[in-house]
Amino acid sequence: MMDNQRYLQESDEALSALLASYRDASPDPEPSVNFMPQLWQKIEARERTSRVFTRLTRNLVTAALALSMLLALAVEISRSRGGSLPSETYVEVLADDNASQDLYSFEPVRVMPVYDRQD
Repeated sequence: MMDNQRYLQESDEALSALLASYRDASPDPEPSVNFMPQLWQKIEARERTSRVFTRLTRNLVTAALALSMLLALAVEISRSRGGSLPSETYVEVLADDNASQDLYSFEPVRVMPVYDRQD
């Protein structure tokens, strides 16, 4: 039990020393006549930067929306002018084209059995 109390006392002393060194490292600001005006200047400076980013974000979102609407309009116009869409997909068209090209690469070959061959 004594060891436990001594450990708690040493821990309290170590904590007190740590807090005292922290207090010395960051002293309280000295109150002066300009304390509140300087504080408000810092607050307003932060608000100005956040306002700039807010305005920039709003403008970018508006531009993205306008661009999306223009692209949707362009797609709709091209669909109305182009007529109906083909029923085949791009992959199917390529597969059919490949199959027809493979047939053109074959040449007619005459197969003769070996025993019919005359030299």
